[in-house]
This record gives sequence, C-alpha cells and structure tokens, in this order.
Amino acid sequence: MTTPPGWYPEPGQTPQLPPRERWWDGHNWTAQTRQATGTPSARGGGRAGRGPLIGLVAGIVGAVVLAAALALGSVLLLGGDPDEGGATEAGPGVPSPAPEGSTPGDKGESAPPRDDEPPSKIPEVARDPLLGVGLTAPEGWERASDSHAAVSSEHEYTCPASRKEECVRGGGVLKATNGAGSDKGALKELTEAQVAENAKTSYPKKSYGGITGHQVVESGAVTVAGEPGYRVRWRVANKLKPDAYVEAVVFRSPESSQRTLALWSSVDIADDAPPASDLDALRNGVVATGAGEDEGPREAV
Repeated sequence: MTTPPGWYPEPGQTPQLPPRERWWDGHNWTAQTRQATGTPSARGGGRAGRGPLIGLVAGIVGAVVLAAALALGSVLLLGGDPDEGGATEAGPGVPSPAPEGSTPGDKGESAPPRDDEPPSKIPEVARDPLLGVGLTAPEGWERASDSHAAVSSEHEYTCPASRKEECVRGGGVLKATNGAGSDKGALKELTEAQVAENAKTSYPKKSYGGITGHQVVESGAVTVAGEPGYRVRWRVANKLKPDAYVEAVVFRSPESSQRTLALWSSVDIADDAPPASDLDALRNGVVATGAGEDEGPREAV
C-alpha cells in the first residue's frame, strides 16, 4: 500500500501552534516543511473565525497524532525534530522519515508544489488517510482542509460577537473518538457526549455570546458507511443570533470493529444558511476510503 505524494501533518508532532506539515514524496519524508495551511481554523489571510467550524477543526492537527495511534495500533514515538536528526518511528502504513542527508530527487520523487502555483481542483470527497474515511461535500460546500476529512459551507459572515472574525454558515469534520464498542447503548452514550462537545466548541462564547439552551430534535440508530452508528441532533439557542442545529454521529470504523469515529456537523438557522437536511447529506456522504489510500471511496463491507 503506497501513500501518494503530498503535504501531511509533521510526524511525531505534539499539539502546538502553529502546526506544521512536511512533504512526503511517495517514498520518503523530504526536508520541506511549512505551516499547516490545511488547518481550517483560519480562512484567507489568517482570519481566525470559522463559525460552526471553529470548534470542529480548531484542534484537528493535534487530534491527528491520537488518530494515527488509534488507526495504526502504535503510538508515535517522539525523537526530536526530524530537521535536527531526531529519530521518529511510526506504525505500519505510515511513511518512514527520510534517512539523514537524503534530499528530494534521490529516487525520482516528485517535488512539493510551489506556493505560487494555482490550487489544484478540489476533490469531491475530503479524505483523511489516517482515519480511512472521507466526507462528501454537499452542493454549496467546500473542502476546509488539504489533509483532513473536513468541509464547510461556502458562505461566510462577520461573527456576531467578534467583528474581527469571519464565521461560516455550516461545517462538518470526521474525527477519532476515545471510545469503543458498537452496541446501541455504548454508541448512544458516546454520541450524547460528542454532541455536547460539538455545540460548545462550534458556537463558542467569544463568537456567539454563549449558548443559552438547547433541545434534542432528533436521535436514534443510523448506519454510516455500512457500519452501525447513533446520532443526536440539537437545536441550540445562542445569546447572539443565529441559533443553530448541531449534530454528532458516532459509528464503528470501517477499518476496525474495535474503534469508533465521530462526525461533527452544524448549520446556522438563517435565510442564507444551508438547510438542516444537509446534515443528513453529510452523514450519508461518509465513505470508507482505506487507510493511507487516495483512490476514491470503496464499497463498504
């Protein structure tokens, strides 16, 4: 199984700001690094606000380390900065660091794209090679990250509680959970905790003045990417409008029956916001892609 060339989160990086990415040439890690441009907590020239997506992906780079450990069955062993010759070990399926002294071109590998090159066409499915799943962007949505399964609605606006931040009308992201088990009771318990965390982080006080209340509008068992899951949807009241629909879905990983994943999604309740039915579209658009693969969705088993 071959991991395609591209920018990936720095191997062995602990959660930090700003996060970094390193270029994988298809065979080895190269010396090229950059600030993680795929982190969707900022849009355009570093604007901090993302509305519903603020909490969805504000800590996504830090979560990648945990996700990698869960996905590959081994914890990344930190051995210092690869640029300083530190050793880094990773589980099967994760590219190994390039030997000290190696340079791009040793094996005919591709070079990283230049910053001034036009962006490539955005794929329909936002994939996370560490989770083995992808998230299909509904019409009017776009990828929010270059290397994670995260999407956001295209429309943005000034956050009601912060005139210095830009918010978006909807967001969705796939992430690993700390739970396991696939029976309905366990999934329900995990989902109830996830939807509360999603609401708190997706509509923070600094952007919306604080959540004043919520009510459960939908809940129950679902099937996601062919696997059993459970979903809970809240209607959230914010101190400063708009209110919102916030949903969490926890489901068994297509890659491992001992692992669960979560889909966090939300949409504003506003005239120019995506319809609440897009939350269903996001859930139905979760596809199994295979860990480390980038060849499109594969049929769920």
